[in-house]
Amino acid sequence: MMSRRMAPAKPTGGKLLLGRRVVRFFRPYAAWMAVLVVLLSVSVVLDLRAVLILGSMVDRMSSGAAVRSLDGLILVYVGMVLGSALLGVAESWVNQLIAQGVMHRLRQDLHDHLQRLSLRFYSSTRTGEILSRISTDVNGVQDALSGTFTDFLTNALTLTVAFVFMFQLDWRLALATLVVLPFWVYPTMRVGLRLRELRREWHEESGRMSAHLEETLSVSGSMLVKTFGRQEHEAGRFGTSNDTLRELSIKRLMTGRWFNMATTLFGALLPGLVYWFGGRAVLGGDLSVGTVVSFALLSQRVFGPFAGIARINTTLLSSLAVFERIFEYLDMPVEVQERPDAVRLTQPRGAVQFDHVSFSYQSHATRPTPAIEDVSFEVPAGQMVALVGPSGAGKTTVTYLMQRYYDPQSGTVRLDGHDVRELTLDSLSAAIGTVMQETHLFHSSLADNIRYGRLDGTDDEVHAAAVAAGLGGLVERLPDGFDTTVGERGYRLSGGEKQRVAIARAILKDPPILILDEATSSLDSRLEREIREATAVLARGRTTIVIAHRLSTVMAADQILVFDHARIVERGRHAELLAQEGLYAALYREQFSDEARGMTGAAVR
Repeated sequence: MMSRRMAPAKPTGGKLLLGRRVVRFFRPYAAWMAVLVVLLSVSVVLDLRAVLILGSMVDRMSSGAAVRSLDGLILVYVGMVLGSALLGVAESWVNQLIAQGVMHRLRQDLHDHLQRLSLRFYSSTRTGEILSRISTDVNGVQDALSGTFTDFLTNALTLTVAFVFMFQLDWRLALATLVVLPFWVYPTMRVGLRLRELRREWHEESGRMSAHLEETLSVSGSMLVKTFGRQEHEAGRFGTSNDTLRELSIKRLMTGRWFNMATTLFGALLPGLVYWFGGRAVLGGDLSVGTVVSFALLSQRVFGPFAGIARINTTLLSSLAVFERIFEYLDMPVEVQERPDAVRLTQPRGAVQFDHVSFSYQSHATRPTPAIEDVSFEVPAGQMVALVGPSGAGKTTVTYLMQRYYDPQSGTVRLDGHDVRELTLDSLSAAIGTVMQETHLFHSSLADNIRYGRLDGTDDEVHAAAVAAGLGGLVERLPDGFDTTVGERGYRLSGGEKQRVAIARAILKDPPILILDEATSSLDSRLEREIREATAVLARGRTTIVIAHRLSTVMAADQILVFDHARIVERGRHAELLAQEGLYAALYREQFSDEARGMTGAAVR
């Protein structure tokens, strides 16, 4: 089975459009944003007004005023500083309320969207890359939102209020200061764009590293590496990625360092220039000493926020790269969508029909290779159909289309006469149970893994399903019984035990339709008999679609469909197909002849 790589959707539009998309996440918090702006505004006014109080105290001292005149000013100054500090605590709480709310929605939207994507996405994307987007990228956005946003508002308000006070003190000094600041805008933008590019490259390489670690440090990956002695090879692969991350990190940290140095240098020189220019005005009798002191303090408060805005701007621009990566996943089209007027399937009987169904995994290719082509068959409710054919003939694809993992390019798949595209996804899922060769188990208890078949199943129902699936002996041997943790992907259980857990899930789910992919691996005769008996119990009274690998299964089937090169080439019952001397007869002699002789010998004995 081939699958074209599903490339992430590149967000369209420039920074402005991307910024608008980010702003949409803040709309539910508009009221809290207004509260935050009010808190910040009052805090900034109190903080800067306190600076003017210091200038007044200098004027009182230089004019030889009474000592008591300073007492009232210091009380006002302390009150303003204390009030600004207390408001800062409230600001932090409101800021975190907004930031964490946005992050909660972003994580939820990303997770929910990924859940809706088709198997095409998961079969063409490494798990580590997906986990990197959900964890590393989202955490990068969180860092930007939780600190940068409030800093930007604070600095913007500080600049506005400070310049109002500065123009009140002396318009000439204020204008000179205002003229100098725009010279920092262009280099700031250039540095921000470069940091945005570097941050995107860093996150992409981090995603590749996460994918590599997920592949090689999992249980199966570690076993594969040790089996082939590839420890040095994997260490080299990891080292290359690690070196790339180191280089990108150094570039990110060093980008704009000369600009930052110039900004810091000018910030240190600015007070001296103010005292030089203002001192000349004081000596000329145009300004008071307190006014110059107040202006010098305000200029530092102005240049600090401006330098902060410069750094915030670079941070925001580089954070856009992280938002772009997240939006790439959010913009991926959902191939299998539930229609708004979808019908809920109630009391399904289990009748299945394929009506001239064709499907290709490379649907967008110029000349796609069909996985199944013009396939038609009917399965009445309660009957068993065996799918037989060489590997890659289309048998598994039939089961995928039944469960609507994909939608066919042409034709119709029906369940109880309903086009499956017209049914709600949850009711379709509830009608079908699966027992596949590869059983995925979670790192949880045995009971929880069985209960995944029906989450509201009681303990008694879980135990009954386990016994019916032949797990009674296993439960008795496990140290904690049903509460025993089965390990990542069930590695504490054997292959046969994991398949019986899948059977127990299906028994607990109790669906009218069962899809069964029989194990091709060689099992000992006792285990194979136990699994066959458990499967027979499960299939009783259900519509059963079996990808068959055992003679006993095809002989018991009500209908056998023989697939070859994406088409059904033969159909009928066992004896009929043998008599045709076609592909089924050849497969019988190749795959089932030894089993047939064993069954005959057992009958003679």
